[in-house]
Amino acid sequence: MIDLSVVVASYENEALLARCLAALERARAAHPSLAFEVVVVDNGSRDASVEVARGSALPVRIVALARNRGFAAAVNLGLRIRRGRHVLLLNSDAEIEPDALVRAVALLDEEPAIGVVGAALRHPDGRPQRSVHALPGLATEIWPEAWVRAARALRGRRARGAEAGGSARAFAAAGVREVEAVRGAVFFVRGRLFDVLGELDEGYFFFLEETDLCGRVRAAGHAVVFAPGICALHRLGAISKARAPLATRIEYERALDRFLTIWRGPRTARRVRGLRAVRGLFGLILLFLAAPFSARLRRRGWERAGLLLWHLRGRPDRPVLARELAREAERAREGAGERGQRRDRA
Repeated sequence: MIDLSVVVASYENEALLARCLAALERARAAHPSLAFEVVVVDNGSRDASVEVARGSALPVRIVALARNRGFAAAVNLGLRIRRGRHVLLLNSDAEIEPDALVRAVALLDEEPAIGVVGAALRHPDGRPQRSVHALPGLATEIWPEAWVRAARALRGRRARGAEAGGSARAFAAAGVREVEAVRGAVFFVRGRLFDVLGELDEGYFFFLEETDLCGRVRAAGHAVVFAPGICALHRLGAISKARAPLATRIEYERALDRFLTIWRGPRTARRVRGLRAVRGLFGLILLFLAAPFSARLRRRGWERAGLLLWHLRGRPDRPVLARELAREAERAREGAGERGQRRDRA
């Protein structure tokens, strides 16, 4: 029996995918008794991503799509052919530590109340990365998120009383703590929950699909936990934000609007849209005041200006992130080809 199915959705990032798979190979070498499979779903890459997956020392199963259908749709294709008792949704820009898989499987086996396990993520330079977040709402737009998480946790403990205290103590003994949502870069899920709750919502193209799933898992009575002993490196923003920053910001706004409409209602979604537009305007003013002193702030200023213009234009369907990413990938290939020709002539 296979203990874990690792589903990796990948797009135009052959170097990062190679690192991701190499980390899984190290996990296999460190814990050969753990039976896990790897499913790579390629979202229409035109680089060597599929060849990289085929060249892995692991027996990778590959699903190669003709076009970029988004993260949720790609993951769902992997879920439909999984054979493991549990599932790891793994970003291709993440590299797990060798003990991560075996620890997560043991935790899910030992604690039947846990539905989702999130890892402690860090940046490549070793700095800790935000791995936990609150479910979005009006409160998270107004107050610091850490305050919202603390207030909701306190309210939840009071509402559940002694039963919640026992659960919290049990999780503490396991070295984890219950949270509202975890970042989806390294996202372990009890496999049978997909049979009960369904797959990821494909209405989300790239953001908040895992947050939506955390909400559904909690609503079904299972816990979402953060496990600081399960660690991974995450190259945050290396795939989309670095390539198409404005389109990525706009795609996040669309995803947030969908989440709020579903979970908080259309009225809250409208209020958050207005609040974010106003806040964006004031942030833009501050950025342009500081822009003469920093090229990075100038770039951020132009991105924020584009985002504000998108709001003012009535939040149109364009730009489309998949299309912008494909254009940037093509430009990168053309640039690499031109540089190669110049080297040959030299």
